[in-house]
Amino acid sequence: MLLGLFAALVSTVPAHADGACDGVFAERLRCWTREIKDHAVTVTVDRKLPFDGDQRDRNAVATTMLGSRHNLEVQVPDGVTTGEGGTALLVLAGRRLVHPNALVTRLTSTQVTELEGVGACAKGPGDLCDLVGPGSAKPVSGAELISEQGIAGLPESEYFLDSPEGSGLGYEDWLLIVVATLLVLLLIAFYFAVRRTRTAPAAGPAPAARTADEPTRALRTTPARPGRHRGPSGPTRPAVVRTDLHPQGYVELDRVLYRAVWAEPGQVPPAPGSRVDVTDAPEPDSDVLHAYPPAAGRHAHAR
Repeated sequence: MLLGLFAALVSTVPAHADGACDGVFAERLRCWTREIKDHAVTVTVDRKLPFDGDQRDRNAVATTMLGSRHNLEVQVPDGVTTGEGGTALLVLAGRRLVHPNALVTRLTSTQVTELEGVGACAKGPGDLCDLVGPGSAKPVSGAELISEQGIAGLPESEYFLDSPEGSGLGYEDWLLIVVATLLVLLLIAFYFAVRRTRTAPAAGPAPAARTADEPTRALRTTPARPGRHRGPSGPTRPAVVRTDLHPQGYVELDRVLYRAVWAEPGQVPPAPGSRVDVTDAPEPDSDVLHAYPPAAGRHAHAR
């Protein structure tokens, strides 16, 4: 869609009278004729354009151009003098926009006859060829053509060519720059939108349902003989009881909960919050810790 819009904009880009279509008058006409066959073209006369070259060549190209003259718009901005070629181009155009302060150079009788011969003139009073033909040494002002011939006045908002000093950008130049900038911004926004869509994290899998705690496994412990203290058989670590140890529960060790079993059957298991000493189970395949009274409690019991 963006490329199609850009192509449509390019097809209506205005041309300057001394732009890409260069050379003698017939060569300029031939270049513009190729363009107006496919789409509308606006040619702005921004300085004097000569009516030069071979007359036969001019006539042949002008005849072809008249078949698509409805696609040719010629503009003459403020302060510009057309020259005889610019005036002839104005006569050949299907649409004419002239600023009141523009100056349209008069054509000679020979030049008017040439344009009449290819069918560019209506051959009647009030026709453009009649108004811009010989009759005075002074050029015709844009205001005269607008009032006498009905040529559309070029509004100030449409000025886009060089000023009389020959510098600066006009309206349509800025319009093209703005549109091109907007297209670039749209392309950048489209690029980031696609990139964001592609890199958006996929919805994560639903958290697995929490499984029930493992069933309490009864551990085989050797009953302590009455009156004898069994005690841990290896190194111990201090822990805090978090659930009742009947016979198994949980103790907290280094801020992590571990399953534990009370290993002193001859004593009442401590309540949650009590401190105990824990050691690894003697069974190598067991992950259940053995809990004992703290060292001070064991020593007192042993006495």
